[in-house]
Amino acid sequence: MKFDLLIKNGHVIDPLSGYDGKGDVGIKDGKVAKLGLNLPASSADSVIDVDGFIVMPGVIDSHVHVSSPERWVGFSMMAQAGVVTAVDFGGPIESTLEGLKRFGCGMNIAGLHTVTPGVNTRTADPSFEELDEIAERALAGGALGLKIVGGHHPSTPEATARIIEVANKKGCYVAFHVGTTRTGSNIEGFFEAIELAGKNRLHIAHVNSYCRGLTKTPAQEALDAVEALKKSRHLVSESYLGTINGTSAHCVDGLPSSHVTRNCLKMRGFEPTEKGMGEAILKGWALIQVLRGGKIELVTGQEGYDIWKSADTKTGVSFPVNDTAAMHILASAKMPDGEFVVDAISTDGGAIPRNVQLERGSALVKLGALTWPELVKKLTYNPARMFGFTHKGSVSEGFDGDVTVVDPVSGKPYLAVSRGQIIMIDGIVVGKGGFLLTTEKGLKKAEELGIPAEAAELDKSLFYTR
Repeated sequence: MKFDLLIKNGHVIDPLSGYDGKGDVGIKDGKVAKLGLNLPASSADSVIDVDGFIVMPGVIDSHVHVSSPERWVGFSMMAQAGVVTAVDFGGPIESTLEGLKRFGCGMNIAGLHTVTPGVNTRTADPSFEELDEIAERALAGGALGLKIVGGHHPSTPEATARIIEVANKKGCYVAFHVGTTRTGSNIEGFFEAIELAGKNRLHIAHVNSYCRGLTKTPAQEALDAVEALKKSRHLVSESYLGTINGTSAHCVDGLPSSHVTRNCLKMRGFEPTEKGMGEAILKGWALIQVLRGGKIELVTGQEGYDIWKSADTKTGVSFPVNDTAAMHILASAKMPDGEFVVDAISTDGGAIPRNVQLERGSALVKLGALTWPELVKKLTYNPARMFGFTHKGSVSEGFDGDVTVVDPVSGKPYLAVSRGQIIMIDGIVVGKGGFLLTTEKGLKKAEELGIPAEAAELDKSLFYTR
């Protein structure tokens, strides 16, 4: 057999087959054609020797934000970080698809469509009928499902439960940044989310974001979250390893529009007002997101304040609010059978500069909190199962030719391959275009837009089968 690409001499880790050792991966026609030892270089058109590096299935980031023009730069930021597949949690889906088509860097992308009170619902308490219409339009538009942005823009608890129920009845995906008009983006909101889901399926986003010490210590909140998830195994979840969050700095009538932003200001003793935001920027607590040199950077102090004011406060902002002890607990907690309590490690990044899952994940390996096979499983195989990406998450024969190669010492990605095509090598992004992962209803929209696509198998996903 003649391979299109042969990745040789790496330490291959494949969660599905259990392969963990020296090996070669041969790719042909966009699929893994062979995983084995001593595959001859003469059998391939292109050969890359990765001796000393770890070779894993292509990294799948199960929670990113690249869905608005100012965030389309996130595609290249993800590719640089070794990400091959990602699920956008920002919406609207129309913007996600436009960004994929124009700036996709050869990646595989799925997108959720946000349900936001006052933006695409008339009130914070939309009816079943209104939510059903939103879901239908989202799926026809190419979305994999819905995202509830409760922590930022809350709906009533009753409406939130309706959104979850509508998605479950349609058999699509639904994720929740917890919080309603009754609770907030904190551990109490997390417990409420489990209650509102009932027996329905739900993805609870970035669990670490609710363990910031607003009611107990962050570590105790993380332990409480672990115990709750152990009792709710029909739910899926992810957490990330970045110390900064990401939210909106936009203020309306003297108040931050996002409730998360208000919480972050109060955490350091600033008033949850526009004035308090300005003071937080000047004193270095609030970090304004700004596009520079093809990526998003964080700026604070007087420079950050001036950027924020000149944009009429319409910028992104980050705060260093994520506790490392809580993050490590959530990343490593296991069930008695060895499965992880929190299914995946994500970034909640993309355009937000915290695409550190390989770097920080490798540090957890050095600390002994995870092994390399466990980290690879949380970055590849588990998220593939969560979303029904049944041809991803493995470098076994017949799976998509998605590969990430990483330096085990630094955690720095060296190579990213998507469907047999190199999209990043040694930090240089070379991929073009992109591939949409959607539902059967979304394939027509992808065809209209000229975006290659395939339907995820949600009926076989961990989301619907566990």
